[in-house]
Amino acid sequence: MDSKKALMAVVTVLGVIASAYLFLQGKIAFEEYSHWKSREAVLEKEIEQLRKEAKHHREFLDRLRRDPDYQDAVARKELGYGKPKERLYRFPKTNVSSELNPEIGDKP
Repeated sequence: MDSKKALMAVVTVLGVIASAYLFLQGKIAFEEYSHWKSREAVLEKEIEQLRKEAKHHREFLDRLRRDPDYQDAVARKELGYGKPKERLYRFPKTNVSSELNPEIGDKP
């Protein structure tokens, strides 16, 4: 009977140790799963934002291909083009705070 009790105690201790190990591994696996799920949600949001941006770019290019007035407006704004015999004035972009106080200027 003593050997049966000792065997039962060993089996019980091993069962408790195995249960604790499985519990800890399950907890770690769940934490990792939660991490990857949240990462997936962030990436899905980023994908959706990039899809919207790509759609916007496609619409811009489509309009640029079809609409000559839009082509003219974009060329004037982005490239500084003008019509024949039109006088264009270009002013340097300045920092307002550096104009008011020269000591603030763009210092490295």
